[in-house]
Parts: sequence; structure tokens; C-alpha cells
Amino acid sequence: MSPDLETLLRGQKTVAGKIRALAAAGYPRAEIARILGKRYQHVWNVLEEPGPPRLTSMAADGMAEADAKPFQYTPPHTYFLTVEANGSVVLPPEVLKALGAGPGGVIIADLGEESFTLVSGMTGIRLMKARQAQPPPPGMLASEDLIEERRREAAIETLESGMVRARVRRDD
Repeated sequence: MSPDLETLLRGQKTVAGKIRALAAAGYPRAEIARILGKRYQHVWNVLEEPGPPRLTSMAADGMAEADAKPFQYTPPHTYFLTVEANGSVVLPPEVLKALGAGPGGVIIADLGEESFTLVSGMTGIRLMKARQAQPPPPGMLASEDLIEERRREAAIETLESGMVRARVRRDD
């Protein structure tokens, strides 16, 4: 590392601080990633996110509190949905947008013991593939495991083809 870079980065303790210092000095993002040995995405995330909060204090040096993040309240995204007479539930537009689903799109629902979770089609496929990779429970016959595995594979293929059809319809 050149002496100029060492001087520029000397006071920076964190990788994010070094990234911000190099960006302020005019280095392009790709060069910053190469210099620090980080991925470009890491550099991009640091530069796109807001910097650390600045604390202003009247306390004397040595008496100031450590860096603290300001309290931020994010309301929960809880929705009260009405079940129609035919058993259907209408999802709010922001939920559909978050799941990447539109008319004819695919959303995966996961029923737990006390929960019902909706995930995007691609996330659902990843979850199903992860479950498929898990070993069978003890005491399960190999034939039962094979049949269950084939059913899961068929379900994944059906979901993937449904997502492709939904994408084609949306593009028309």
C-alpha cells in the first residue's frame, strides 16, 4: 500500500470508515474494493447506506459517551385480513409488491404449527430444496423417503413452471 493511502486510512478503524475515506478522496468503487480486498457489493452497500450517526455533546473530551445509534421505531407490518365466503383472502398491494407477485403470480405459503407464512415464489423454492436436502427422520423406510423426495421434486417443478407461466403472462 502506498504511503499516501496509509496516511489517508490511518485514522480509520473500521472497513466502512476506510471505504468512506477512499470515496471522499475520489477513488472509484471498484478501485476501493481492490485496494481493501473487499467485494464491490460491500463497497456499494457502505456508500449507499447512510453513514454512522454523529453525536454532538457538550461533555468534555473523555467524558463523552461511546457511539450510540439513535432509537428508531419501525412499526410492525401486521395486517388484519378478512376471509371471504369462498375462503379466499385478499392481500394488500404492498404485500404483493414485497413478494414480487402480480396477477397470475405465485406465492408460497408455509403452514407451521401455529403460523402461516407467505414467501415469494423463489424463496419458497429455495426453502423446499433446503428441506429436500435434509436427511430423513430416523426409522423412516428408504422407500418412504424416496417417494416423499419424488413428491417434493414434483412440487418444486410445478412451482417453477407456474412461475415461468406467470412471468410470461405478465410480460404480454
